[in-house]
Amino acid sequence: MSTVDVYLHGQRLKLEDADLLGEGGEARVFRHRDLALKVFHPGHATELKARKLAAFPAGLPAEVVAPVGTLTDARGALLGYAMPLVEGAEEFARLSSRRWREGAVPNRQVVGLFTQLSAVLAALHAQAVVMGDLNDGNVLFVGDRPRLIDVDSMQFDALPCPVGHERFLDPRLYGVDLAAAPRFSPGTDWYAFSVMLFQSLLYVHPFGAVHKKLGTLVRRSEARHSVFRPDVVWPRGAVHYQVLPDAALGWFERVFEKDARAQVPLEVLQMDFSRCSCGLEHARAVCPECQALGPVAARQALRSHGRCSARTAFRTAGRVLAAAMQGGLRYVYEEAGRVRREDGSLVLGAAAEPGTRFFISGQSTWVADREGRVLCVKGEQVVERCATGVVGTVPSLTASASVSYRLEQEWVIDQGSSARVGQVLEGQTRVWTGERLGFGVYRAGGLTVGFVLRTGRAGLTRVALSSLVGRLADVDCVFDDRFVLFSAVVEDQGRELGRHWLIDERGMVVAEGECATARGKALLGGRVVCATDQGLVSLKLDSGRLVQGTLFADTQPFIGASDELLPQPDGSLYVVGPKEIVQLSLS
Repeated sequence: MSTVDVYLHGQRLKLEDADLLGEGGEARVFRHRDLALKVFHPGHATELKARKLAAFPAGLPAEVVAPVGTLTDARGALLGYAMPLVEGAEEFARLSSRRWREGAVPNRQVVGLFTQLSAVLAALHAQAVVMGDLNDGNVLFVGDRPRLIDVDSMQFDALPCPVGHERFLDPRLYGVDLAAAPRFSPGTDWYAFSVMLFQSLLYVHPFGAVHKKLGTLVRRSEARHSVFRPDVVWPRGAVHYQVLPDAALGWFERVFEKDARAQVPLEVLQMDFSRCSCGLEHARAVCPECQALGPVAARQALRSHGRCSARTAFRTAGRVLAAAMQGGLRYVYEEAGRVRREDGSLVLGAAAEPGTRFFISGQSTWVADREGRVLCVKGEQVVERCATGVVGTVPSLTASASVSYRLEQEWVIDQGSSARVGQVLEGQTRVWTGERLGFGVYRAGGLTVGFVLRTGRAGLTRVALSSLVGRLADVDCVFDDRFVLFSAVVEDQGRELGRHWLIDERGMVVAEGECATARGKALLGGRVVCATDQGLVSLKLDSGRLVQGTLFADTQPFIGASDELLPQPDGSLYVVGPKEIVQLSLS
Protein backbone atom coordinates (compact mmCIF):
# COMPACT_ATOMS: atom_id res chain seq x y z
CA MET A 1 0.00 0.00 0.00
CA SER A 2 1.42 3.38 -1.00
CA THR A 3 1.10 6.69 0.86
CA VAL A 4 1.23 10.34 -0.17
CA ASP A 5 2.27 13.19 2.14
CA VAL A 6 0.66 16.58 1.51
CA TYR A 7 0.35 19.81 3.46
CA LEU A 8 -2.95 21.68 3.84
CA HIS A 9 -2.98 25.00 5.73
CA GLY A 10 0.42 24.05 7.15
CA GLN A 11 -0.77 20.69 8.49
CA ARG A 12 0.83 17.49 7.26
CA LEU A 13 -1.59 14.84 6.03
CA LYS A 14 -0.71 11.24 5.20
CA LEU A 15 -2.99 9.88 2.46
CA GLU A 16 -3.25 6.14 1.89
CA ASP A 17 -4.64 4.04 -0.96
CA ALA A 18 -7.54 3.00 1.27
CA ASP A 19 -8.61 6.68 1.31
CA LEU A 20 -8.92 6.84 -2.49
CA LEU A 21 -12.22 8.09 -3.85
CA GLY A 22 -11.18 7.83 -7.48
CA GLU A 23 -8.35 8.14 -9.98
CA GLY A 24 -8.24 9.86 -13.35
CA GLY A 25 -5.77 10.82 -16.02
CA GLU A 26 -4.45 13.89 -14.23
CA ALA A 27 -5.02 13.22 -10.52
CA ARG A 28 -6.10 11.01 -7.68
CA VAL A 29 -8.82 12.10 -5.24
CA PHE A 30 -8.62 11.10 -1.58
CA ARG A 31 -11.10 11.38 1.28
CA HIS A 32 -10.00 13.35 4.35
CA ARG A 33 -12.77 13.87 6.89
CA ASP A 34 -15.32 16.14 5.17
CA LEU A 35 -12.94 17.07 2.35
CA ALA A 36 -11.97 15.59 -1.00
CA LEU A 37 -8.28 16.11 -1.77
CA LYS A 38 -7.29 16.20 -5.45
CA VAL A 39 -3.62 15.28 -5.82
CA PHE A 40 -2.21 15.81 -9.30
CA HIS A 41 -0.08 13.16 -10.97
CA PRO A 42 3.57 14.19 -11.56
CA GLY A 43 3.74 16.76 -14.34
CA HIS A 44 0.12 17.86 -14.00
CA ALA A 45 0.58 20.49 -11.27
CA THR A 46 1.31 23.11 -13.93
CA GLU A 47 1.87 26.84 -13.63
CA LEU A 48 -1.57 27.35 -15.18
CA LYS A 49 -3.15 25.22 -12.43
CA ALA A 50 -1.35 27.30 -9.79
CA ARG A 51 -2.50 30.59 -11.32
CA LYS A 52 -6.09 29.37 -11.55
CA LEU A 53 -6.20 28.16 -7.95
CA ALA A 54 -4.72 31.46 -6.75
CA ALA A 55 -7.22 33.52 -8.76
CA PHE A 56 -10.29 31.30 -8.43
CA PRO A 57 -13.36 33.56 -8.47
CA ALA A 58 -15.45 34.01 -5.34
CA GLY A 59 -19.22 34.15 -5.16
CA LEU A 60 -19.95 31.37 -7.66
CA PRO A 61 -23.17 29.35 -7.33
CA ALA A 62 -23.28 26.96 -4.39
CA GLU A 63 -23.49 24.03 -6.85
CA VAL A 64 -19.86 24.68 -7.82
CA VAL A 65 -17.56 22.54 -5.66
CA ALA A 66 -14.91 25.21 -5.29
CA PRO A 67 -11.37 24.87 -3.88
CA VAL A 68 -11.02 25.60 -0.14
CA GLY A 69 -7.23 25.35 0.03
CA THR A 70 -4.16 24.24 -1.89
CA LEU A 71 -2.11 21.12 -1.23
CA THR A 72 1.68 21.42 -1.25
CA ASP A 73 4.76 19.37 -0.48
CA ALA A 74 7.13 20.19 2.39
CA ARG A 75 8.86 22.85 0.26
CA GLY A 76 5.62 24.57 -0.73
CA ALA A 77 5.38 23.24 -4.30
CA LEU A 78 1.83 22.75 -5.55
CA LEU A 79 0.48 19.19 -5.36
CA GLY A 80 -3.27 19.76 -5.67
CA TYR A 81 -6.18 21.29 -3.82
CA ALA A 82 -8.91 20.55 -1.29
CA MET A 83 -12.65 20.86 -1.86
CA PRO A 84 -15.79 19.92 0.07
CA LEU A 85 -16.64 16.23 -0.06
CA VAL A 86 -19.91 15.49 -1.88
CA GLU A 87 -21.28 12.40 -0.14
CA GLY A 88 -23.43 9.86 -1.98
CA ALA A 89 -23.12 11.59 -5.36
CA GLU A 90 -23.55 9.98 -8.76
CA GLU A 91 -22.07 11.18 -12.04
CA PHE A 92 -24.43 12.52 -14.69
CA ALA A 93 -23.06 9.65 -16.81
CA ARG A 94 -25.40 7.40 -14.82
CA LEU A 95 -28.37 9.16 -16.39
CA SER A 96 -27.42 7.90 -19.87
CA SER A 97 -27.10 4.29 -18.65
CA ARG A 98 -30.42 2.66 -19.46
CA ARG A 99 -29.83 -0.33 -17.18
CA TRP A 100 -28.97 1.93 -14.25
CA ARG A 101 -31.75 4.47 -14.40
CA GLU A 102 -34.74 3.31 -16.48
CA GLY A 103 -37.64 2.57 -14.17
CA ALA A 104 -35.71 4.06 -11.25
CA VAL A 105 -35.06 7.70 -12.24
CA PRO A 106 -37.93 8.98 -14.40
CA ASN A 107 -37.45 11.42 -17.25
CA ARG A 108 -39.19 14.16 -15.28
CA GLN A 109 -36.47 13.96 -12.63
CA VAL A 110 -33.78 13.95 -15.32
CA VAL A 111 -35.24 17.06 -16.96
CA GLY A 112 -35.49 18.66 -13.51
CA LEU A 113 -31.76 18.10 -12.93
CA PHE A 114 -30.93 19.64 -16.29
CA THR A 115 -33.21 22.62 -15.58
CA GLN A 116 -31.19 23.32 -12.43
CA LEU A 117 -27.91 22.76 -14.26
CA SER A 118 -29.04 25.25 -16.92
CA ALA A 119 -29.56 27.89 -14.23
CA VAL A 120 -26.11 27.18 -12.74
CA LEU A 121 -24.38 27.52 -16.11
CA ALA A 122 -26.25 30.75 -16.86
CA ALA A 123 -25.09 32.15 -13.50
CA LEU A 124 -21.48 31.18 -14.26
CA HIS A 125 -21.64 32.81 -17.68
CA ALA A 126 -23.02 35.99 -16.09
CA GLN A 127 -19.79 36.12 -14.05
CA ALA A 128 -17.61 35.59 -17.17
CA VAL A 129 -16.79 32.00 -16.14
CA VAL A 130 -17.05 29.14 -18.64
CA MET A 131 -16.98 25.50 -17.59
CA GLY A 132 -15.13 24.55 -20.81
CA ASP A 133 -14.55 20.85 -20.24
CA LEU A 134 -18.20 20.22 -19.44
CA ASN A 135 -18.94 16.49 -19.56
CA ASP A 136 -21.03 13.88 -17.77
CA GLY A 137 -18.11 12.85 -15.56
CA ASN A 138 -17.55 16.24 -13.92
CA VAL A 139 -21.20 16.98 -13.20
CA LEU A 140 -22.57 15.08 -10.20
CA PHE A 141 -26.00 14.89 -8.64
CA VAL A 142 -27.24 14.18 -5.15
CA GLY A 143 -30.99 13.72 -5.15
CA ASP A 144 -32.36 16.54 -7.29
CA ARG A 145 -29.32 18.83 -7.06
CA PRO A 146 -26.44 19.01 -9.58
CA ARG A 147 -22.85 19.72 -8.49
CA LEU A 148 -19.89 20.79 -10.66
CA ILE A 149 -16.44 19.34 -9.92
CA ASP A 150 -13.00 19.48 -11.61
CA VAL A 151 -13.38 23.24 -11.52
CA ASP A 152 -9.61 23.76 -11.77
CA SER A 153 -10.04 23.44 -15.55
CA MET A 154 -12.66 26.24 -15.78
CA GLN A 155 -11.95 29.19 -18.08
CA PHE A 156 -11.89 32.67 -16.47
CA ASP A 157 -9.73 35.83 -16.29
CA ALA A 158 -8.12 35.02 -19.68
CA LEU A 159 -6.89 31.74 -18.20
CA PRO A 160 -7.73 28.98 -20.70
CA CYS A 161 -9.38 25.63 -20.19
CA PRO A 162 -6.70 23.37 -21.75
CA VAL A 163 -8.78 20.18 -22.10
CA GLY A 164 -12.01 19.00 -23.68
CA HIS A 165 -13.75 15.64 -23.70
CA GLU A 166 -14.09 14.31 -27.25
CA ARG A 167 -17.75 13.29 -26.82
CA PHE A 168 -18.81 16.74 -25.56
CA LEU A 169 -16.40 19.08 -27.35
CA ASP A 170 -17.95 21.47 -29.85
CA PRO A 171 -16.87 20.13 -33.29
CA ARG A 172 -15.82 23.66 -34.20
CA LEU A 173 -12.95 23.22 -31.69
CA TYR A 174 -11.63 19.97 -33.15
CA GLY A 175 -7.93 20.33 -33.89
CA VAL A 176 -7.67 23.63 -31.98
CA ASP A 177 -4.89 24.12 -29.41
CA LEU A 178 -7.07 24.59 -26.33
CA ALA A 179 -4.15 25.49 -24.06
CA ALA A 180 -2.78 28.34 -26.18
CA ALA A 181 -5.55 30.83 -25.36
CA PRO A 182 -9.16 30.89 -24.12
CA ARG A 183 -11.11 28.97 -26.76
CA PHE A 184 -14.33 28.07 -25.00
CA SER A 185 -17.46 30.22 -24.77
CA PRO A 186 -20.93 30.05 -23.25
CA GLY A 187 -21.99 28.54 -26.58
CA THR A 188 -19.60 25.60 -26.23
CA ASP A 189 -20.98 24.94 -22.73
CA TRP A 190 -24.51 24.90 -24.14
CA TYR A 191 -23.42 22.47 -26.87
CA ALA A 192 -22.04 20.07 -24.24
CA PHE A 193 -25.19 20.57 -22.16
CA SER A 194 -27.35 19.63 -25.16
CA VAL A 195 -25.28 16.48 -25.78
CA MET A 196 -25.67 15.43 -22.15
CA LEU A 197 -29.41 16.08 -22.16
CA PHE A 198 -29.95 14.23 -25.45
CA GLN A 199 -28.09 11.09 -24.38
CA SER A 200 -29.67 11.13 -20.91
CA LEU A 201 -33.14 11.00 -22.46
CA LEU A 202 -32.43 8.60 -25.35
CA TYR A 203 -29.35 6.59 -24.23
CA VAL A 204 -27.39 7.40 -27.39
CA HIS A 205 -24.99 10.21 -28.35
CA PRO A 206 -26.42 12.58 -31.00
CA PHE A 207 -23.62 11.47 -33.33
CA GLY A 208 -23.65 7.85 -32.17
CA ALA A 209 -25.38 4.81 -33.68
CA VAL A 210 -24.14 3.25 -36.94
CA HIS A 211 -23.37 4.76 -40.34
CA LYS A 212 -21.74 2.81 -43.18
CA LYS A 213 -19.48 5.58 -44.47
CA LEU A 214 -18.92 7.83 -41.45
CA GLY A 215 -17.60 5.16 -39.14
CA THR A 216 -16.78 7.10 -35.97
CA LEU A 217 -18.50 9.55 -33.68
CA VAL A 218 -15.85 12.18 -34.47
CA ARG A 219 -16.33 11.89 -38.23
CA ARG A 220 -20.10 12.17 -37.90
CA SER A 221 -19.70 15.19 -35.60
CA GLU A 222 -17.40 16.90 -38.10
CA ALA A 223 -19.96 16.27 -40.87
CA ARG A 224 -22.89 17.33 -38.61
CA HIS A 225 -24.44 13.98 -39.61
CA SER A 226 -26.62 13.27 -36.57
CA VAL A 227 -28.86 10.38 -35.62
CA PHE A 228 -31.78 12.29 -37.16
CA ARG A 229 -30.56 11.33 -40.63
CA PRO A 230 -32.46 8.40 -42.23
CA ASP A 231 -29.25 6.57 -43.23
CA VAL A 232 -28.14 6.23 -39.58
CA VAL A 233 -29.08 2.84 -38.07
CA TRP A 234 -30.73 3.48 -34.72
CA PRO A 235 -29.23 1.29 -31.97
CA ARG A 236 -31.48 -1.34 -30.40
CA GLY A 237 -30.46 -0.34 -26.88
CA ALA A 238 -31.58 3.28 -27.28
CA VAL A 239 -35.00 4.89 -26.99
CA HIS A 240 -36.08 6.34 -30.33
CA TYR A 241 -36.14 10.12 -30.63
CA GLN A 242 -39.82 9.95 -31.59
CA VAL A 243 -40.61 9.96 -27.85
CA LEU A 244 -39.62 13.66 -27.72
CA PRO A 245 -42.00 16.53 -28.52
CA ASP A 246 -41.59 18.59 -31.67
CA ALA A 247 -40.08 21.56 -29.81
CA ALA A 248 -37.27 19.38 -28.42
CA LEU A 249 -36.67 17.63 -31.73
CA GLY A 250 -36.43 20.95 -33.52
CA TRP A 251 -34.01 22.34 -30.96
CA PHE A 252 -31.69 19.34 -31.02
CA GLU A 253 -31.65 19.34 -34.82
CA ARG A 254 -30.65 23.04 -34.85
CA VAL A 255 -27.84 22.38 -32.34
CA PHE A 256 -26.36 19.26 -33.89
CA GLU A 257 -26.91 19.92 -37.58
CA LYS A 258 -27.00 23.73 -37.85
CA ASP A 259 -24.57 24.78 -35.07
CA ALA A 260 -27.06 26.63 -32.86
CA ARG A 261 -25.25 27.59 -29.65
CA ALA A 262 -27.53 29.12 -27.04
CA GLN A 263 -29.15 28.28 -23.73
CA VAL A 264 -31.72 25.51 -24.14
CA PRO A 265 -35.18 27.09 -24.38
CA LEU A 266 -37.40 26.70 -21.32
CA GLU A 267 -40.11 25.00 -23.39
CA VAL A 268 -37.65 22.18 -24.20
CA LEU A 269 -36.88 21.73 -20.50
CA GLN A 270 -40.59 21.66 -19.71
CA MET A 271 -41.21 18.42 -21.59
CA ASP A 272 -44.18 16.64 -20.02
CA PHE A 273 -43.43 12.90 -19.86
CA SER A 274 -45.89 10.13 -19.12
CA ARG A 275 -45.44 6.36 -18.96
CA CYS A 276 -47.39 4.14 -21.36
CA SER A 277 -48.72 0.74 -20.26
CA CYS A 278 -45.99 -0.79 -22.48
CA GLY A 279 -43.41 0.79 -20.12
CA LEU A 280 -42.13 3.50 -22.48
CA GLU A 281 -41.82 7.07 -21.21
CA HIS A 282 -42.72 9.64 -23.85
CA ALA A 283 -43.70 13.28 -24.21
CA ARG A 284 -46.10 12.84 -27.15
CA ALA A 285 -49.90 12.79 -27.34
CA VAL A 286 -49.80 9.00 -27.97
CA CYS A 287 -47.12 6.38 -27.36
CA PRO A 288 -44.99 6.29 -30.56
CA GLU A 289 -43.91 2.68 -30.00
CA CYS A 290 -47.41 1.27 -29.54
CA GLN A 291 -48.60 3.37 -32.47
CA ALA A 292 -45.93 1.82 -34.70
CA LEU A 293 -45.77 -1.76 -33.35
CA GLY A 294 -49.13 -2.32 -31.69
CA PRO A 295 -49.70 -3.43 -28.07
CA VAL A 296 -46.95 -5.44 -26.34
CA ALA A 297 -49.20 -8.50 -26.02
CA ALA A 298 -49.70 -8.61 -29.79
CA ARG A 299 -46.04 -8.45 -30.83
CA GLN A 300 -44.48 -11.45 -32.47
CA ALA A 301 -42.68 -13.94 -30.25
CA LEU A 302 -40.81 -15.49 -33.20
CA ARG A 303 -39.07 -13.36 -35.81
CA SER A 304 -36.43 -13.99 -38.44
CA HIS A 305 -33.96 -12.05 -40.55
CA GLY A 306 -31.92 -13.93 -43.12
CA ARG A 307 -30.22 -16.87 -41.40
CA CYS A 308 -31.09 -15.59 -37.91
CA SER A 309 -34.22 -16.53 -35.99
CA ALA A 310 -35.18 -14.77 -32.76
CA ARG A 311 -37.55 -16.19 -30.16
CA THR A 312 -38.77 -13.92 -27.37
CA ALA A 313 -38.20 -15.85 -24.14
CA PHE A 314 -39.41 -13.07 -21.85
CA ARG A 315 -40.77 -9.57 -22.25
CA THR A 316 -41.86 -7.03 -19.63
CA ALA A 317 -43.36 -3.56 -19.55
CA GLY A 318 -40.95 -2.93 -16.65
CA ARG A 319 -37.25 -3.76 -16.82
CA VAL A 320 -34.95 -6.77 -16.70
CA LEU A 321 -32.58 -6.46 -13.72
CA ALA A 322 -30.41 -9.59 -14.03
CA ALA A 323 -30.22 -12.84 -15.96
CA ALA A 324 -28.12 -15.99 -15.86
CA MET A 325 -27.93 -19.53 -17.27
CA GLN A 326 -28.04 -21.87 -14.30
CA GLY A 327 -29.65 -25.15 -15.36
CA GLY A 328 -31.87 -23.07 -17.62
CA LEU A 329 -32.67 -19.41 -18.07
CA ARG A 330 -33.16 -17.54 -14.80
CA TYR A 331 -33.85 -13.84 -14.43
CA VAL A 332 -34.94 -11.02 -12.14
CA TYR A 333 -37.31 -8.32 -13.35
CA GLU A 334 -39.23 -5.33 -12.05
CA GLU A 335 -42.81 -4.66 -13.09
CA ALA A 336 -45.68 -2.72 -11.54
CA GLY A 337 -43.49 -1.56 -8.65
CA ARG A 338 -42.36 -5.05 -7.56
CA VAL A 339 -39.25 -7.16 -8.18
CA ARG A 340 -39.78 -10.81 -9.10
CA ARG A 341 -37.97 -13.95 -10.26
CA GLU A 342 -38.72 -15.89 -13.47
CA ASP A 343 -41.29 -18.06 -11.65
CA GLY A 344 -43.16 -14.98 -10.45
CA SER A 345 -41.96 -15.26 -6.85
CA LEU A 346 -41.48 -11.96 -5.04
CA VAL A 347 -37.98 -10.65 -4.35
CA LEU A 348 -38.88 -7.11 -3.26
CA GLY A 349 -42.34 -5.74 -2.57
CA ALA A 350 -41.31 -2.29 -3.84
CA ALA A 351 -39.43 -0.89 -6.83
CA ALA A 352 -35.64 -1.14 -6.70
CA GLU A 353 -33.79 2.00 -5.70
CA PRO A 354 -31.31 3.45 -8.23
CA GLY A 355 -27.95 1.68 -8.08
CA THR A 356 -29.31 -1.52 -6.49
CA ARG A 357 -27.71 -4.64 -7.98
CA PHE A 358 -29.17 -8.15 -8.24
CA PHE A 359 -27.35 -11.48 -8.47
CA ILE A 360 -28.83 -14.92 -9.14
CA SER A 361 -27.65 -17.96 -7.20
CA GLY A 362 -29.96 -20.83 -8.09
CA GLN A 363 -33.29 -20.20 -6.38
CA SER A 364 -31.74 -17.46 -4.24
CA THR A 365 -31.47 -13.80 -5.20
CA TRP A 366 -28.82 -11.53 -3.72
CA VAL A 367 -29.74 -7.83 -3.49
CA ALA A 368 -27.10 -5.19 -2.73
CA ASP A 369 -27.76 -1.45 -2.47
CA ARG A 370 -25.40 1.50 -2.98
CA GLU A 371 -24.69 1.67 0.77
CA GLY A 372 -23.38 -1.92 0.77
CA ARG A 373 -26.40 -3.43 2.54
CA VAL A 374 -27.10 -6.97 1.30
CA LEU A 375 -30.12 -9.27 1.39
CA CYS A 376 -30.44 -12.86 0.23
CA VAL A 377 -34.03 -13.74 -0.71
CA LYS A 378 -35.25 -17.31 -1.24
CA GLY A 379 -38.84 -18.47 -1.52
CA GLU A 380 -40.04 -14.89 -0.95
CA GLN A 381 -38.26 -14.84 2.42
CA VAL A 382 -35.13 -12.95 3.47
CA VAL A 383 -32.83 -15.78 4.53
CA GLU A 384 -29.65 -13.77 5.09
CA ARG A 385 -28.49 -10.21 5.77
CA CYS A 386 -24.93 -8.91 5.59
CA ALA A 387 -22.86 -6.00 4.34
CA THR A 388 -20.23 -5.54 1.66
CA GLY A 389 -17.75 -2.91 0.56
CA VAL A 390 -18.56 -0.35 -2.11
CA VAL A 391 -16.53 1.33 -4.84
CA GLY A 392 -17.99 4.81 -4.94
CA THR A 393 -21.67 3.86 -4.87
CA VAL A 394 -21.31 0.43 -6.54
CA PRO A 395 -21.59 -2.51 -4.10
CA SER A 396 -18.81 -5.11 -4.38
CA LEU A 397 -20.80 -8.33 -4.44
CA THR A 398 -21.07 -11.18 -6.92
CA ALA A 399 -22.77 -14.58 -7.05
CA SER A 400 -23.31 -17.61 -9.25
CA ALA A 401 -25.02 -20.97 -8.63
CA SER A 402 -21.90 -22.32 -6.94
CA VAL A 403 -20.46 -19.40 -4.93
CA SER A 404 -21.01 -15.87 -3.69
CA TYR A 405 -18.35 -13.34 -2.71
CA ARG A 406 -18.53 -10.09 -0.78
CA LEU A 407 -15.93 -7.69 0.59
CA GLU A 408 -15.26 -7.10 4.27
CA GLN A 409 -12.74 -4.29 4.72
CA GLU A 410 -9.63 -5.51 2.85
CA TRP A 411 -10.77 -9.15 2.50
CA VAL A 412 -12.68 -11.09 -0.15
CA ILE A 413 -15.14 -13.33 1.73
CA ASP A 414 -16.66 -16.58 0.44
CA GLN A 415 -20.13 -15.99 1.82
CA GLY A 416 -21.07 -19.67 1.79
CA SER A 417 -18.22 -20.73 4.07
CA SER A 418 -17.44 -17.32 5.63
CA ALA A 419 -13.80 -17.99 4.72
CA ARG A 420 -11.35 -15.22 3.87
CA VAL A 421 -10.24 -15.90 0.31
CA GLY A 422 -7.61 -13.18 -0.11
CA GLN A 423 -6.54 -9.66 0.76
CA VAL A 424 -7.34 -6.71 -1.53
CA LEU A 425 -7.57 -2.91 -1.42
CA GLU A 426 -10.48 -1.70 0.67
CA GLY A 427 -12.93 0.60 -1.10
CA GLN A 428 -11.36 0.07 -4.54
CA THR A 429 -11.98 -3.60 -5.40
CA ARG A 430 -14.54 -4.92 -7.87
CA VAL A 431 -15.35 -8.65 -8.11
CA TRP A 432 -17.19 -10.99 -10.50
CA THR A 433 -17.70 -14.74 -10.58
CA GLY A 434 -18.69 -17.59 -12.83
CA GLU A 435 -19.25 -21.18 -11.72
CA ARG A 436 -15.58 -22.26 -11.55
CA LEU A 437 -13.63 -19.02 -11.78
CA GLY A 438 -13.90 -15.54 -10.35
CA PHE A 439 -12.03 -12.33 -11.07
CA GLY A 440 -11.33 -9.07 -9.31
CA VAL A 441 -9.49 -5.84 -9.94
CA TYR A 442 -8.38 -2.74 -8.04
CA ARG A 443 -6.30 0.32 -8.85
CA ALA A 444 -3.91 2.28 -6.69
CA GLY A 445 -1.18 4.75 -7.52
CA GLY A 446 -1.52 4.23 -11.26
CA LEU A 447 -1.17 0.46 -10.89
CA THR A 448 -3.98 -1.87 -11.97
CA VAL A 449 -4.02 -5.16 -10.07
CA GLY A 450 -6.08 -8.10 -11.37
CA PHE A 451 -6.56 -11.48 -9.71
CA VAL A 452 -8.25 -14.80 -10.43
CA LEU A 453 -10.26 -16.71 -7.82
CA ARG A 454 -11.06 -20.42 -8.05
CA THR A 455 -14.28 -21.67 -6.50
CA GLY A 456 -13.74 -23.47 -3.18
CA ARG A 457 -10.06 -22.49 -2.92
CA ALA A 458 -8.37 -19.85 -0.84
CA GLY A 459 -5.87 -17.45 -2.35
CA LEU A 460 -5.78 -14.97 -5.22
CA THR A 461 -3.74 -15.54 -8.38
CA ARG A 462 -2.27 -12.23 -9.50
CA VAL A 463 -2.78 -11.26 -13.17
CA ALA A 464 -0.32 -9.02 -15.00
CA LEU A 465 -2.49 -6.46 -16.81
CA SER A 466 -1.00 -3.88 -19.13
CA SER A 467 -1.22 -0.35 -17.76
CA LEU A 468 -4.57 1.44 -17.78
CA VAL A 469 -4.02 5.20 -17.81
CA GLY A 470 -6.90 7.52 -17.02
CA ARG A 471 -10.23 7.48 -15.21
CA LEU A 472 -11.86 4.06 -15.12
CA ALA A 473 -15.20 4.70 -16.84
CA ASP A 474 -16.59 1.15 -17.03
CA VAL A 475 -15.55 -2.44 -16.38
CA ASP A 476 -17.10 -5.87 -16.83
CA CYS A 477 -16.12 -9.52 -16.75
CA VAL A 478 -17.52 -12.77 -18.21
CA PHE A 479 -16.50 -16.42 -17.80
CA ASP A 480 -16.61 -19.94 -19.10
CA ASP A 481 -15.21 -22.98 -17.27
CA ARG A 482 -11.57 -22.26 -18.16
CA PHE A 483 -11.26 -18.60 -19.09
CA VAL A 484 -11.99 -15.07 -17.93
CA LEU A 485 -12.59 -12.10 -20.24
CA PHE A 486 -12.01 -8.82 -18.44
CA SER A 487 -12.93 -5.58 -20.24
CA ALA A 488 -12.31 -1.97 -19.23
CA VAL A 489 -12.92 1.48 -20.69
CA VAL A 490 -10.81 4.39 -19.46
CA GLU A 491 -11.10 8.10 -20.13
CA ASP A 492 -7.78 9.86 -20.73
CA GLN A 493 -7.16 13.35 -22.11
CA GLY A 494 -10.72 13.66 -23.33
CA ARG A 495 -10.87 10.31 -25.14
CA GLU A 496 -12.39 6.97 -24.17
CA LEU A 497 -10.23 3.91 -24.81
CA GLY A 498 -11.34 0.30 -24.32
CA ARG A 499 -9.27 -2.83 -23.79
CA HIS A 500 -9.98 -6.47 -22.92
CA TRP A 501 -7.89 -9.42 -21.75
CA LEU A 502 -8.51 -13.15 -22.17
CA ILE A 503 -7.11 -14.83 -19.05
CA ASP A 504 -6.79 -18.53 -18.23
CA GLU A 505 -7.38 -20.20 -14.87
CA ARG A 506 -3.65 -19.92 -14.00
CA GLY A 507 -3.86 -16.13 -14.27
CA MET A 508 -1.96 -16.00 -17.56
CA VAL A 509 -3.02 -13.48 -20.20
CA VAL A 510 -3.71 -15.53 -23.33
CA ALA A 511 -4.63 -12.58 -25.55
CA GLU A 512 -5.65 -8.94 -25.39
CA GLY A 513 -7.05 -6.31 -27.71
CA GLU A 514 -8.97 -3.09 -28.10
CA CYS A 515 -12.74 -2.85 -27.61
CA ALA A 516 -15.39 -0.18 -27.99
CA THR A 517 -17.32 -0.93 -24.79
CA ALA A 518 -16.83 -2.99 -21.65
CA ARG A 519 -20.26 -4.64 -21.93
CA GLY A 520 -21.93 -7.09 -24.29
CA LYS A 521 -19.42 -9.95 -24.42
CA ALA A 522 -19.59 -13.70 -23.88
CA LEU A 523 -17.24 -16.67 -23.63
CA LEU A 524 -17.82 -20.27 -24.65
CA GLY A 525 -14.92 -22.72 -24.79
CA GLY A 526 -12.44 -19.84 -24.97
CA ARG A 527 -14.22 -18.29 -27.95
CA VAL A 528 -15.25 -14.64 -27.63
CA VAL A 529 -18.38 -13.07 -29.12
CA CYS A 530 -19.43 -9.44 -28.81
CA ALA A 531 -22.73 -7.59 -29.11
CA THR A 532 -22.47 -4.54 -31.37
CA ASP A 533 -24.99 -2.24 -33.02
CA GLN A 534 -24.03 -3.86 -36.35
CA GLY A 535 -24.83 -7.34 -35.05
CA LEU A 536 -23.05 -10.19 -33.32
CA VAL A 537 -19.27 -10.31 -33.89
CA SER A 538 -16.90 -13.18 -33.13
CA LEU A 539 -13.31 -12.45 -32.14
CA LYS A 540 -10.33 -14.56 -33.09
CA LEU A 541 -6.86 -15.01 -31.61
CA ASP A 542 -4.00 -13.75 -33.75
CA SER A 543 -0.52 -13.96 -32.20
CA GLY A 544 -1.72 -13.03 -28.74
CA ARG A 545 -4.19 -10.43 -30.00
CA LEU A 546 -7.98 -10.48 -29.97
CA VAL A 547 -9.07 -9.21 -33.38
CA GLN A 548 -12.39 -9.06 -35.18
CA GLY A 549 -13.45 -12.24 -36.90
CA THR A 550 -16.90 -12.78 -38.40
CA LEU A 551 -19.74 -10.25 -38.34
CA PHE A 552 -23.11 -12.02 -38.29
CA ALA A 553 -25.03 -9.19 -39.95
CA ASP A 554 -28.35 -11.05 -39.90
CA THR A 555 -28.43 -10.66 -36.10
CA GLN A 556 -28.41 -6.83 -36.30
CA PRO A 557 -32.19 -6.27 -35.81
CA PHE A 558 -32.15 -8.25 -32.56
CA ILE A 559 -29.00 -7.10 -30.76
CA GLY A 560 -27.39 -3.93 -29.45
CA ALA A 561 -24.00 -2.99 -28.03
CA SER A 562 -25.36 -2.64 -24.49
CA ASP A 563 -27.05 -6.07 -24.40
CA GLU A 564 -25.84 -8.92 -22.20
CA LEU A 565 -25.07 -12.26 -23.89
CA LEU A 566 -25.69 -15.71 -22.41
CA PRO A 567 -24.26 -18.40 -24.75
CA GLN A 568 -25.74 -21.92 -24.97
CA PRO A 569 -23.95 -25.23 -25.64
CA ASP A 570 -26.09 -25.75 -28.77
CA GLY A 571 -24.64 -22.61 -30.38
CA SER A 572 -27.61 -20.34 -29.72
CA LEU A 573 -27.47 -17.51 -27.22
CA TYR A 574 -29.80 -15.41 -25.14
CA VAL A 575 -29.66 -11.65 -25.65
CA VAL A 576 -30.66 -9.77 -22.50
CA GLY A 577 -31.96 -6.29 -23.24
CA PRO A 578 -33.57 -3.64 -21.03
CA LYS A 579 -37.09 -5.08 -21.39
CA GLU A 580 -36.81 -8.47 -23.06
CA ILE A 581 -34.74 -11.63 -23.36
CA VAL A 582 -34.46 -13.09 -26.85
CA GLN A 583 -32.95 -16.41 -27.92
CA LEU A 584 -30.97 -16.09 -31.17
CA SER A 585 -30.18 -19.03 -33.46
CA LEU A 586 -28.27 -19.05 -36.76
CA SER A 587 -29.14 -21.64 -39.40
